[in-house]
Amino acid sequence: MTTKSISRRTFLLGMGASGLLAACGGGSGSNPASGSTASSSSPASSSGPQAGGAPSTAKTPLTLDLTQTDLPAGTAVYAYVIGETSLPSGVTQYWVDSTGTPHVMSAADNTIAAKTFPGSSALPGSEAAALAETYPLAWADYSIPLTVGSSFVLDLSKLNATSIPGLGTGTAAFSGRIYLSVGVPKLPFTALSSSAYTAPVTVDGPGSLTLFDWIEFSFDSEGDFNGNTTQVDQFGFPLLLNGTPGGAQQGQYTSSRPAILAAVSNLPAAFYLPQSVPAPSAFPAGLAVNGSVTLRALSPKSISAQNQYSGSLLTYFDQTIENWYQTWTTTPLSVTDLATGTYTGIVQSGVGLTFYAGATASGTAAFTVGGAGTPGISSYDVWQCANSLATGSDAAKNVQKMLAAAFNRGVMSNTLADATCKNDAATFYQIASPNTLVFNPWAQLFHRLSTNSLAYAFPYDDVCDQNPSIGLTGTQSVTITLGKFFG
Repeated sequence: MTTKSISRRTFLLGMGASGLLAACGGGSGSNPASGSTASSSSPASSSGPQAGGAPSTAKTPLTLDLTQTDLPAGTAVYAYVIGETSLPSGVTQYWVDSTGTPHVMSAADNTIAAKTFPGSSALPGSEAAALAETYPLAWADYSIPLTVGSSFVLDLSKLNATSIPGLGTGTAAFSGRIYLSVGVPKLPFTALSSSAYTAPVTVDGPGSLTLFDWIEFSFDSEGDFNGNTTQVDQFGFPLLLNGTPGGAQQGQYTSSRPAILAAVSNLPAAFYLPQSVPAPSAFPAGLAVNGSVTLRALSPKSISAQNQYSGSLLTYFDQTIENWYQTWTTTPLSVTDLATGTYTGIVQSGVGLTFYAGATASGTAAFTVGGAGTPGISSYDVWQCANSLATGSDAAKNVQKMLAAAFNRGVMSNTLADATCKNDAATFYQIASPNTLVFNPWAQLFHRLSTNSLAYAFPYDDVCDQNPSIGLTGTQSVTITLGKFFG
């Protein structure tokens, strides 16, 4: 199981919560300070009226727009708004009901028995049995029912310091995900306490046989919203994100869902691991092929993380990394990050890729990336933003994110600088030199399919501002549009 405390830097872009650091994944925290006024009432209240939420009274409307999708009328669609605050007193997890009101998660929310899910009785027995396997624990139904052909409005202004004690800016903002699921199987969330829960996953676990996708976001006490679409982990279906004032449409593609899945299937074999389920009755008509519904295409990050996976992804970048390590034994690597300045690295025998503050590799070493091994960075680390590329001081992590982004994009060089690299986006994912042998073809594909060339296709894709995000100051409105499934 995956116990989640949502805190990936992508939610917090521009909020200052993680600066420019990498913080992939999460953990759990302690209970919030006493005196919290947030409710922990039963999630049954989340199944409120479907028709439009509260458009006439919402001060800061979050519109879930199902008027643009080509799903058949009557298709089951649900939203789930899950988030957290991270305060000195600890992390507190919340779910948001159909009125927009946040509630602290509680184990008492887990009212749905393990191996069961609503709507199973209407499915053929074999299909219901297959889907039931991804509900291994008692779980909470935090879903908000939506209606194809209409819009539903939540009020973001209800995420405030009264309903969320301690809500502030930066790390004290409310950060989380807005999930949408399509079809009968809902997403299970098992609340373990007010500070931790078992989250849905994309493979072999809770919710993995549910068709879903999500938006990552943060919202703070000053009414500022930051959000992005993402394919870091998977592609399920298109979600579009926009907002006012000053937003720009994000997540829009030039191809349909079937065409995108087909394009992924044409990538090198190691990059295609579709997640399918033999339960066509549980999903919209037209999605099944040969009796199975493809729920998602998994990213290289997700594929390489599977315990049973031992394919070529685990060595994919190895030769390129080795080539650059050989270069850096004689030619220093200069990395300039706006948040922490310039660091210069050199590979030292028995030490590894060692960085010094400033423009020369001299003086007292500041940190080493990857330890004494040569190379000390693995392909797995590049896919995951983990281990050698997500550890140490703030300065070390900012250097590491630049390295990982350059390897993913196939643009490693002896000089990396985030102040100017946005201008170099046209050179990404090209074979430019003998040392640049490979790049991330999943990322290349989603950037090419995006109408504005922006995508969050690997964990450091915000380096050089290549991520499909909106940042709203004094938010007036946010709109999430469910995209097309067939055309």
